[in-house]
Amino acid sequence: MLIDARSISNGSQFECDLCVVGAGPAGIAIVDRLRASGLSIVLLESGGFNVELPTQKLYRGELHGDKYFRLDACRWRLFGGGTNRWGGWCRPLEAVDFTQRDWLAHSGWPINAQTLQPYEADAAALFELPNSRFDLAAWRDRLPVPLALDDTHFENIVFQHSPETNFGEIYRAGVLGAANVTTMLHANLTQIRLDADSHRVGALHVATLTGRTFTVRPKAAVLAAGGIENARLLLASRADRSAGLGNEFDLVGRYFMEHLHVPMGHLLAAPGAGNNDFYGKAIFDDARLRGLITPTAAAQARHRLLATSIAVERASYSLGTPFVGWSPRITFGPVRCYRTLRSWHFKRVAERLKQIAQRVYAAPNRVQTWQLSRRVRSRAVGASGSDRIYSLYFRAEQAPDPTNRVTLSEQRDALGMPESRLEWRVKPIDAAGFTGWLEVLDRDFRARGLGKVIGPLDDWQAGITGGPHHMGTTRMSADPRHGVVDADCRVHSVENLYIAGSSVFATSGYANPTFALVSLALRLADTLRKRLGDKR
Repeated sequence: MLIDARSISNGSQFECDLCVVGAGPAGIAIVDRLRASGLSIVLLESGGFNVELPTQKLYRGELHGDKYFRLDACRWRLFGGGTNRWGGWCRPLEAVDFTQRDWLAHSGWPINAQTLQPYEADAAALFELPNSRFDLAAWRDRLPVPLALDDTHFENIVFQHSPETNFGEIYRAGVLGAANVTTMLHANLTQIRLDADSHRVGALHVATLTGRTFTVRPKAAVLAAGGIENARLLLASRADRSAGLGNEFDLVGRYFMEHLHVPMGHLLAAPGAGNNDFYGKAIFDDARLRGLITPTAAAQARHRLLATSIAVERASYSLGTPFVGWSPRITFGPVRCYRTLRSWHFKRVAERLKQIAQRVYAAPNRVQTWQLSRRVRSRAVGASGSDRIYSLYFRAEQAPDPTNRVTLSEQRDALGMPESRLEWRVKPIDAAGFTGWLEVLDRDFRARGLGKVIGPLDDWQAGITGGPHHMGTTRMSADPRHGVVDADCRVHSVENLYIAGSSVFATSGYANPTFALVSLALRLADTLRKRLGDKR
């Protein structure tokens, strides 16, 4: 059933077994998995089926610290959430990402990589991947031979690329057609209330931008609203607990993490070392693959450096994601056009427009980075007289740091809720990973006769940007003094409140978070089925 919440009468009440807040990839994955369970489910989505500026403005917030994207320009508030605009990068977290590293403060999850493995095949199916194999051996017969990295601190790995599966389009019919699911659009959670003298959610207060208000009374609730919004909703729910829900130890909103993206000089390949083909995107009828270089787990422990992936790009690589960081007011038109063309299956036209947009975006926003890249490239080519040169692009883990955090602003949005305030900085431990791995890569390549690394220049840090991937603000832990949710994604201090999405990540690794967060969401769905009972 589909309801536009703007048509609901003031003061209405809805009862259900489960209420899921947010129809992004995590929320839709949960509802899709449970739509045959017989559980009565209410799915609340702030937006509609298309981007709407008044709704998008609800993401506005303050930025403090290092330069970052506008908060209302790096997430999309509509059915399907972030999958309305993403690059399709898929890979699980690595086993080492879950471990406690003695040299990395606040590392360690209460689960391990094997915990999520049973859900990866179903996650791969949701992303329209041919299978859930991410080991290099599974794809050797399809890919060119990579650089020989044996006896180095690095290894070759493979990402699978989803065909940019839009959950809001692909799974809409199944969710809306489920007899046990009521989907409410334009419905904004404003307050989570506990039952009197209890540790249980009793009511969710919901409002629309047209002034309608109503209540949902669930047996269990899941926040799946994103890495910043999940924290904001908990902090703003102060009617029963003055510091917000789940915030007894002042941890909600802390440990905000990003994946740090930056170009780091160039690789000058030795004659006969191989070519760059393995590291480009390979597209087949059933699979889209991309090879990258990463430090091994043993190398991370030896050098005490954070995880990263290293893309080997063409020398003139122009970085940037179209429109991210631009004001929503001026991007909605181009985004609508792109989505319309894609839905009409004008694939080549849409892809061409995307390429043009990337160049337009890169021009005004990455001039300094491009100039730095050109200077390094010119120096390398001039010194060698060779054109065997490739750009190195890092996408790296950020250390969990409690001072990188989401809090509440004094400013209020159109619903009267306090806006988000993000305090975020790149710390020395983060920067050390870039320079440290570049030095190790140079030594290993020279020793193996593969080539050498040139750069970066002194002001390379000016090129650092984010994913934008919002992680860590309701982190998972076994002990409530160290995190917000337990190993089952339940808020430690609230018996029937759960969190879905990358906000529960304790550490981030180098892999894009979407595949892992959907795997976690599927596991959470099975947990909820057991606890609420299968009512088929």
